[in-house]
Amino acid sequence: MRNRLCLFFLTLTLLLPLVACQKQEPPIGGDPLSRDEIEGATLTDALGNKHFVERRARVVSCHAAFADCWLLAGGTLVGVTEDAADYGIATEGLIAVGTAHAVDRERLLAAAPDYVILSADVAAHLALAETLTALRIPFGLFRVDSFADYKALMTEFCAVTGRNDLFAQNVTVPETHIAEIKASVPSAAPKSVLLMRAHTNGIKAKRADNVAGLILQELGLRNIADDTPSLLEELSVEAIIQTDPDYIFVLTMGSEEGARAYLAANVESNPAFVGLSAVQNGKYHVLPKALFHYKPNEEWDESYAYLYEIIFA
Repeated sequence: MRNRLCLFFLTLTLLLPLVACQKQEPPIGGDPLSRDEIEGATLTDALGNKHFVERRARVVSCHAAFADCWLLAGGTLVGVTEDAADYGIATEGLIAVGTAHAVDRERLLAAAPDYVILSADVAAHLALAETLTALRIPFGLFRVDSFADYKALMTEFCAVTGRNDLFAQNVTVPETHIAEIKASVPSAAPKSVLLMRAHTNGIKAKRADNVAGLILQELGLRNIADDTPSLLEELSVEAIIQTDPDYIFVLTMGSEEGARAYLAANVESNPAFVGLSAVQNGKYHVLPKALFHYKPNEEWDESYAYLYEIIFA
């Protein structure tokens, strides 16, 4: 009898850890377990990849904008890329995994991630996704070009963290403000706009493939690059003079100082450019990077408000 009891308790002792471990896994079939039993959710990325992510997962973000979103959703990180500082993310105690376009794979793997956040728009991340797939490390490839994309991303992230209060604060509140701004746009003939992106050694016209372009489109402005495709191939002061837009906005990329120096030497110093109606009427603006080059995230409404004030106020 004593031997049987000993065998029973020994078997029970061996089974309990197994049951405890099984309890943490997402259900394969049948009725789903409650959030109290498994805290987390299935994340679906921009390419349709699905992975269950626990709230307590070790997460590494290889894109600063998405790292910021994860934190806004109430998540925690164990690793980030160097550009995290651009979003004011405190990196003390976090593992640096290189840059957004050159992720240090050894450091990434050393962080022992349970989930890796990647960008679907960065070629190096698509290649990294193949490595992670081979190593069976869950990852998500995300894309945010508009407020609607940001809302969709935050919906996914907040489902994992369970922080509906942060979703309301960082998504619903700015969304309401954006709706108010768009409702205030006067119904009149659309104003024309030229949107340019300046680098340290060049300048190009831009369509609605960026934060500023999409917002200008939603505010009802007519981008002359859509009517004059040749501007996308070769932008010159002469071409700008021919279209004479009501507004001219400039985005800077890379070195702010270098881009402004290029503008000053090659565009703003041209007498013909100075004579444009947009320049003469004070409707030529270099847009702030924080609201238009980087993803605005919880400040999307501020980006809308910035342009609205210039154009309609």
